[in-house]
Amino acid sequence: MNQHRTEAAPSGWTPELPLRVPPPLEWPLRPMRILRYLFGFPGVYLPWAAFYALLAAGLWKLLLATGADLTVLSVRWVGMLLGCNLVIAACFYSAWHFWLYRRRAQGIAYKYNASWPREDGTHFLFGRPLASNVFWSLSSGVPVWTAYLCLTLWAQARGIAPTTSWSDSPVYCTVLMLALPFFHAVHFYFGHRMIHWAPLYNSVHYLHHANINPGPWSGLAMHPVEHAVYFSGALLLWLVPATPLHALYFTTLVALAPAEGHCGFGKVVIGETRLTTDNFYHYLHHKYFRVNFGDSLLIPIDRFFGTFHDGIRRVPRRGD
Repeated sequence: MNQHRTEAAPSGWTPELPLRVPPPLEWPLRPMRILRYLFGFPGVYLPWAAFYALLAAGLWKLLLATGADLTVLSVRWVGMLLGCNLVIAACFYSAWHFWLYRRRAQGIAYKYNASWPREDGTHFLFGRPLASNVFWSLSSGVPVWTAYLCLTLWAQARGIAPTTSWSDSPVYCTVLMLALPFFHAVHFYFGHRMIHWAPLYNSVHYLHHANINPGPWSGLAMHPVEHAVYFSGALLLWLVPATPLHALYFTTLVALAPAEGHCGFGKVVIGETRLTTDNFYHYLHHKYFRVNFGDSLLIPIDRFFGTFHDGIRRVPRRGD
């Protein structure tokens, strides 16, 4: 299996080690720690999940304002969403890249790898890592994101997918919104393990793993087949009652979260504010390749399957 291990990874900043399970999974349970973890700033829902929800609400308002008939897959509203998603992705990923890598506003403070990503590389399209990552993110990632979103909205409007409403089921709708990031973490783990199967890795996932010193644009830089797997969590909303807002929120979260998850910094410094990114867990996956397939939200999945790396030592894999 070609893993493209060609770039040095000098030691940089690390968070407090060893990495531990998140507060909701600690025993004994500590309610205040759990609440801070979920609703603190930064936390699971603030600021980013809330930001994605606001974007979703704005897109839904736009669909309503333009009178889009979601029962018909028309070029008009599908094209509008594709255009909106392209602008959102380009602006969001570019903002992360500009601040941390173009302007280098905080230097290597809180950077996991003390070196900067290479500006050229034979494993990348065009021989330019950044250009390659932007190309795959926008030319494949955004269209696949939009396709899953539009098909789900259409299925809901046609009665193919089960629906509910906020007025009829406000508690259920709220719980579903809060649960979707955790569902994405579970789906991501199993989809990620699947594409590490050698035939899929060598033909598909190798493209993403060319980024061993990842930056924001590395996050959504995937082969189209991997994009199809990555966004397939949206099919959950074809099985459980949901609203269009859930579909817009979930697909937006899945599309934009990789920018933070691959930014390569443990904290983003903006003035006096330090936003913890909580992405060291996935950084270790890019560094060591065979560990931490999941999300730090659900460390026990990696631990159960023997793929957990706590930043200090490797837990033996089952079956090795």
